[in-house]
Amino acid sequence: MIVAEIDIIRIEHLKKSFGALVALDDVCTRVKVGEKICIIGPSGSGKSTLLRCINYLEEPTSGQIWLDGAPVGLTLDAAGRRRPPTESAINRLRMSVGMVFQSFNLWGHMTALQNVMEAPLRVRRLDKARARDLALSLLKRTGLEDKKDSYPAQLSGGQQQRVAIARALAMEPKVMLFDEPTSSLDPELVSEVLDVMRSLAADGMTMLVVTHEMGFAEEVADRVIFMDQGRIMEEASPAEFFAHPKTARASQFLAKIVGRKRTVPGGVL
Repeated sequence: MIVAEIDIIRIEHLKKSFGALVALDDVCTRVKVGEKICIIGPSGSGKSTLLRCINYLEEPTSGQIWLDGAPVGLTLDAAGRRRPPTESAINRLRMSVGMVFQSFNLWGHMTALQNVMEAPLRVRRLDKARARDLALSLLKRTGLEDKKDSYPAQLSGGQQQRVAIARALAMEPKVMLFDEPTSSLDPELVSEVLDVMRSLAADGMTMLVVTHEMGFAEEVADRVIFMDQGRIMEEASPAEFFAHPKTARASQFLAKIVGRKRTVPGGVL
């Protein structure tokens, strides 16, 4: 449920090119505080690039992103020239926007507890006792309190991904970005990660989730964004999108992923 009619993210005419390849093409959307958005679409449609631009892991070619009213990344000076952000501005952004990747990216020489403590210690400058208490509470929240002294190599893929979620939450972000967080997991481990994400959603966390888990999108999302060829093709509630996609391309995608025929303008696919 959306908790406030306030935009936490605003994206206007965003474009990202890699040489001749246009990964994002005039993307515009807004995300409200507490909103849960699932971004779906075929591989190469720009979903992950969109998340990476929000977190400034990729520098947009043009357009603008605002987080909580402040511009992300390049801004225009008084003369209309685009200026790169300062290192402190990027650090402030990364404190506000947590990100969970397909691969877990845990530090292999650190225990689960140490992985979660690291950013509060180094970035937020918490003292060790406070950082430890925070990390323990987050490991408990993700069902891993008993694995606090385990190293990544001793954990299953699902457990590693839950540590990665706890680590992102340790920055107390305003927004959580999930880039296909279950795609590297064995099927039997997917549910334990999705359960943690459901809990975050229920607690009111603002979330943007790139996923192929259609059941999760139908259950949790306030809004579904369908992307193809770098563009947002459709935005709708899950009930509307999954029952009545407006474009043939979305219907074709859903028929392959979900295996159900979809009604589209002009007929049925």
